[in-house]
Amino acid sequence: PVALYTWIFSRYAKPGDRILDTHLGSGSSSRIAAYDAGLDFVGCEIDKAYFEAQEERFAAHAAQLTMWG
Repeated sequence: PVALYTWIFSRYAKPGDRILDTHLGSGSSSRIAAYDAGLDFVGCEIDKAYFEAQEERFAAHAAQLTMWG
């Protein structure tokens, strides 16, 4: 879940770190948490259907507006 990655990144990553997820899957929880934390991110997924699913989920998340801008 995104909340788990958010917790991990808040404790073990610092600004400027790059996160590598070698098994991105279809959920992209790590990508979303890294994006929200302002971290660089590199992800790999061999299955095209999983990759496309996570691209859609990430795009939907990134397109959301917040109350602060």
